[in-house]
Amino acid sequence: MNEFVFSEIETGYECSFTKEITMEMEQAFREITGDVNPLHQDDDYAVSVGEGKFRQHVSFGMLTASLLSTVAGVYMPGRYSLIHSIDKISFKKPVFAGDVLTVSSVVESKQEDLKLLQLKVTIKNQDQKCVAKAGMKVLVLK
Repeated sequence: MNEFVFSEIETGYECSFTKEITMEMEQAFREITGDVNPLHQDDDYAVSVGEGKFRQHVSFGMLTASLLSTVAGVYMPGRYSLIHSIDKISFKKPVFAGDVLTVSSVVESKQEDLKLLQLKVTIKNQDQKCVAKAGMKVLVLK
């Protein structure tokens, strides 16, 4: 876990990490949220309604989005983070169990008076296809 304080962070700083989406993660997410939509658990259903877009059930978009918490809480700034807001999140392509996602962020700007970072986050799968994008504001508590 990083422990950046606000004064150490520069505009343009980049960080990234990878995470495989597993069936176990999907099941835990399903239990936490109560989302039992068959699109997220039934391969035959997903293939039939997806009209060729899906090869199996689709992972939860919000499971993918939950990796934004790791961006702030572990990487940028890490220990001293508090997510202020997540703006303009968009899901570009479906994610499936077994996909390995690379989550990359860059510091676009800093707001000195609030100790606030504006991050641009991109999530790509193992084929380098963008699956999600978001803007994120993170307060740095130290």
